[in-house]
Amino acid sequence: MNRITSRSNAHYKSWIHLLRSRERKKSGLFLIEGFRELSRALKAKMDLVELILSETAIAHSETAEWLGTLPENFAPYVLPDDLFQTLSVREHPDGFLGVAQLKTSTADAWAPKPNGLYLLVERLEKPGNLGALMRSAEATAVDAVLVADPCVDLFNPHVIRASQGAVFQVPAYCQSTDELLTKLRATRLALWAATPHAQRTYWDCDFTQGSVICIGNEASGLQPIWFERATPMVIPMYGQSADSLNASVAGTLCLYEAQRQRHL
Repeated sequence: MNRITSRSNAHYKSWIHLLRSRERKKSGLFLIEGFRELSRALKAKMDLVELILSETAIAHSETAEWLGTLPENFAPYVLPDDLFQTLSVREHPDGFLGVAQLKTSTADAWAPKPNGLYLLVERLEKPGNLGALMRSAEATAVDAVLVADPCVDLFNPHVIRASQGAVFQVPAYCQSTDELLTKLRATRLALWAATPHAQRTYWDCDFTQGSVICIGNEASGLQPIWFERATPMVIPMYGQSADSLNASVAGTLCLYEAQRQRHL
C-alpha cells in the first residue's frame, strides 16, 4: 500500500485536477467513485490504472477480500478520511475511488440494429439528468445511448454517481447533432421527438419498430432540425401549472412505454 498524507503530493494533485472536465480530456483519465460504481466499471472491462481508498475503507475486512480479487500488483493508495473527502462529490463517501482511462466512442462505431431501441439526448446541461437517463437506459435494456452536442461529459463524477455505474454498462456514442443526423438518415429507425408542442401522445407512438427516443435540452428542448426527421410526441400535463417534466423523467416514461409495447 502507498499512504499519502500531504495535499502537495503529486498523485493527490493530479487526482484533484480530474474533477474538471478540461483536465479529464487533457489527461485521458477520469475518477470513478463508489464501490458499486467501481465494481461495475471493472465488470465492463474499464481500464483501471489507480485505486484510492480512505483509511476507514481500508480497515474493513471486506475490503481486503475485494482487493484479493484484483491483480496482485495492484497496490492501492490510502488517504486520511479528510483528504479523501476533498476528492469526493458525495456528502458521505464510502471510501472507494478509482482512476481509469477514458473510453469514448463516436457514432462512426455505432452499428444500429433494425429493430433496436435507442435513446438520444441533445445538449443536456445537468449531470444528474444525463446520469439518471443512463440508469433508466440500462434498466430498460436500451441498445445504446446517442449523446448529441454534449454539454457535460459522460464521465463527469456527478453523471457516474447519478447513473450508479450504468455509464459503464450501456453503449454510448457522442457526436455533433449534424453528424448523428447524417448517420440516422441512413437508417430506417423511427425517430420520436419529445416536445410539449405536439398532438400525438407518447403512448400512441409505435415503439415496437426500430426506434430512437429523442430528449432535448432542459430549457429549450430539441433543436428544430430534429423535427425535419422525427415525429413529435407529447407527454400530457393534467395539472394546473406544470407545462413539462424533468428531462430524465420524460425520457424514462418514454423508455418504459416502449418496453411495455414490446412485451405485450
